[in-house]
Amino acid sequence: MDRSSPYCEESWTQALIEGFGIDVLYLDYRKAFDSVPHKRLLEQLKSYGISGKLLRWIQSFLEERLMRVGIICSFSDWIKVLSGVPQGSVLGPRLFLLFVNDLRDWVKNSMRMFADDVKTWSAIRTDADNNSLQEDLNSLSRWSTESLVCHPAKS
Repeated sequence: MDRSSPYCEESWTQALIEGFGIDVLYLDYRKAFDSVPHKRLLEQLKSYGISGKLLRWIQSFLEERLMRVGIICSFSDWIKVLSGVPQGSVLGPRLFLLFVNDLRDWVKNSMRMFADDVKTWSAIRTDADNNSLQEDLNSLSRWSTESLVCHPAKS
């Protein structure tokens, strides 16, 4: 069990004591911090009431960034960074949390998040509980696609 979250452990233990099974979904968004689209993040910040100088400052922080890869003394060309929140900064993780803040609205069952890791669970008393957890997984998949965090594989 996840020792970092006593609430989860207590909830799961209670379901087991009551004689029910427990199903848990663990999701880890691959490269989630790098996938946050700037335009979408700025729209989300506006919806929280962030505007004016603060919004322009955050926009400046995100946009017009360049990156390149270096190995020993060889470097790639500079390219423009179109998505992602800067990791290693104080602001980057907070911007990510604001971006994923509405994720909870997409899930009916119990859920906990830590950065880009999500777990949702349900005590399984009936088939409806199983179906509800599957609906949550479907909803999380839709959120991922709609928020542009998860890009469909290109063939």
